[in-house]
Order: sequence, then structure tokens, then C-alpha cells
Amino acid sequence: MRLTLIRHGHMAGDPFVCPERPVSGCLSDDCGVLQAEETAAALKDEIYDYAFSSPYGRALQTAEIVLAGRELDIRILPFMHEWMPNRELEKLPSTAFEAMQREAGGGYAEEMWKTEMGEGYYDMCARIVPPFLKALGEIGWHSRMGGFVPDEDAKSRSAVVFAHGGSLGVLLGFLLGVRAFPVSSFAFEHTGIATIDFAERRGIYYPQLVLPALHRIGK
Repeated sequence: MRLTLIRHGHMAGDPFVCPERPVSGCLSDDCGVLQAEETAAALKDEIYDYAFSSPYGRALQTAEIVLAGRELDIRILPFMHEWMPNRELEKLPSTAFEAMQREAGGGYAEEMWKTEMGEGYYDMCARIVPPFLKALGEIGWHSRMGGFVPDEDAKSRSAVVFAHGGSLGVLLGFLLGVRAFPVSSFAFEHTGIATIDFAERRGIYYPQLVLPALHRIGK
């Protein structure tokens, strides 16, 4: 069992667009597309049985580039989009909006669980985690006792998720049991990758973050 989380490449255009496939124009030509192509080359030997993506164009275009040439459907997870701002704020005068930004930026993290600016951390957890666990259950990974109990034929399966820095941070924190906090414990660079393997203990498989090996030069 292996779960890979990948952030999208550098974006271009409307960040909220949910385009038809195939996707174009949601990653910047001079940077984002190149990042996705380099990620595809780096992961060419990785085997994925399932692929999931945010509906936003920058994540979906990244997924299409990275998975190009594979006979693998990309399932769209509508809930796996990025932090949602309060769209009512668009009606405010720019001066009022800037004042709210300054006020929010000057507060302590503990005051930012939920603000007038939009979703708070708990809101994102409630939106993302339960339906994601349901999606994993549909491929045979069932959430049980703080870990997962897989179907017998699901123990060797691998899945990849393409989404956004904030939503992936929420998901990674939950899976690893990191306490909820308004400021994420994890930061994903563009096309940054987090790999999670599952260690079995008494029939329950617990997520563990896999860190790349450090290669020592010389003796």
C-alpha cells in the first residue's frame, strides 16, 4: 500500500477554473508545464493503480502531464479543491478588504481558526477528510482504529493524488496524526511530493511518511 500526494505546478490564469479535459492553459508555459514534465520523468518507474485529482485546472493539468502515456483514469474529487475565500468580500471596497487582510495578518494563529476571510482549518478538515476516507474505502482501504484495514487484493495497490498545498497539508496532517492547527505543519512546493507507506501491526496498516534516502559522498 502506497499513497503519493503531489502539488500542482506553477499556475496561470483563473485559479478557480474547473475545465473540461484535456486541460491546457492552467499551468504557466515557462515554468508550470516544465515542472510537471520533470515530475513525470522522475516518477516514470512508479506504478499507480488509482489516480485522483482536484477539479481545479492547475492540479488536473499537472495530473494529465505526469500520468501521460499510462492506461490510468484520473478520478476527479470535487471536495479536494483549495482553501475557499469568502466570495462576498469581492463586493467590498478595496480599502475595506485590505484593512481586513491587515487585521487577519496581525492576529495570532489561534485566532485564525475561522475568520471572515473564508474557510478555517477545521472547515477544510471537515470538507476534505471524510469524503477522502470514503474514496479510499472504495478502492479497498478502509479506515479503522486510526489506521487502515485493506481488502486482501488491495494490499499491493498504489494511489496518487494531485491537489494543492493547503488541501494536501490538511490531508497529510490528518493521516499522520499531527494535531490540527490553523497554520499547516507541512508545506508543499510546486510539484512537491509526499509519499506515504503503510506499516502493518496486528492487521491494521498505519500511515508513515517516507523520506528520501540521503546519499553520502565519499567515506
